[in-house]
Amino acid sequence: MRDPDRIPEILELLGEIWRLEPDLRLGQLIFNAARIRDDGIEDVFSIEDAVLRKGLIRYLELIKARHA
Repeated sequence: MRDPDRIPEILELLGEIWRLEPDLRLGQLIFNAARIRDDGIEDVFSIEDAVLRKGLIRYLELIKARHA
């Protein structure tokens, strides 16, 4: 069973990014974050949550730097 404690952090990251970039669709946001971690990724369906989390963190850093 996957650890349910991962859910709030991932949702918070998604929300924070989305609030900074409200014109993105959710699918775009997830795809962009996944690609930051693995540029060759085509299928985000199978991405592990830990990998997506790292991509979301990196994506958030890039967005904050752009907005600074």
